[in-house]
Amino acid sequence: MIPDAPISTLRLALRTSNVFVLEMLRICRCRRDFTDALILMTLVQCNSAPIAGDVDLQRRYGAFESPAPENLRRPISINAISASLGLPFETIRRRTKRMIAEGVCEVVPEGIRLRQGPLSSEQHRRALLEAYELARSLYHRLRRAGCLEAMGLPLQGGPPWTGEPPPVRIVWRVASDYVLRMMERLLPNFQSLSRAFIVMAVVQANTADFPDTVRGSDSAEVDAFPADYLRRPARASDVAAILGLPHETVRRNLAALVADGRCERVRDGLIVPASVLARQGVLNACGSNFRDLARMFGELRETGVLALWDAESGADQTAA
Repeated sequence: MIPDAPISTLRLALRTSNVFVLEMLRICRCRRDFTDALILMTLVQCNSAPIAGDVDLQRRYGAFESPAPENLRRPISINAISASLGLPFETIRRRTKRMIAEGVCEVVPEGIRLRQGPLSSEQHRRALLEAYELARSLYHRLRRAGCLEAMGLPLQGGPPWTGEPPPVRIVWRVASDYVLRMMERLLPNFQSLSRAFIVMAVVQANTADFPDTVRGSDSAEVDAFPADYLRRPARASDVAAILGLPHETVRRNLAALVADGRCERVRDGLIVPASVLARQGVLNACGSNFRDLARMFGELRETGVLALWDAESGADQTAA
């Protein structure tokens, strides 16, 4: 079922979300690759499960200076990570073994959990702050575009966040959950993780110059989309830079995506054409993504984060 929102609004929300997800994965992976980033996000999601849905606990452990104690971080098994991400058990076992050796996570009787030390490190603080600013920017962008009104979010939620440090851990947990939900819906449609990310990166490059007013008309037909000639072609080097993947890996997968009809070669590179974006599967993804965004912002409203961002926005406008 597609949410009761104009298709053009759903389309814009998916386009902005695409950029958000790629940036979140870049922040999370640091010097790692995207598979490691998804594993780390899955650990975050499972470890913080006892806190999720509990507004008081979310707020108590919301600032960087207040990490959740070990007894509230629920471990997860390698089998569960494998099932959640749809990746081979051996791939998860090998990668988590390396992260354990690096001190990122640890083995306990119930499974694997993130270690306390890295969660309080300066590197992690910078990552949380970057993700916080990214989520805040997404919120204000979608608000200006009228997307939040279409989500039907209540005007009032929980009490506003009043702590001096920003609630970066709340945002990190909620945003990580959103990214994983999006990836769970996306990955089954691709033969490999790399191809899914490459298509996302091509779309990002194609639409980087689009203002939010360019979103097409409210129809699911091909001619309702922004015309293909408006899309900035992506080169393999552009995609490799966005994803941090080897150029040859990108080149080889782009060739396969062209052969599969998901991408199209044009004069200066590649595009994901309107004929692909108009497929029913993409339309369904637009609706699912809109619901997942509404869930993410609903949780941020309940914990007082959106009230904080609204207040800051109002203060900035007054100062201007």
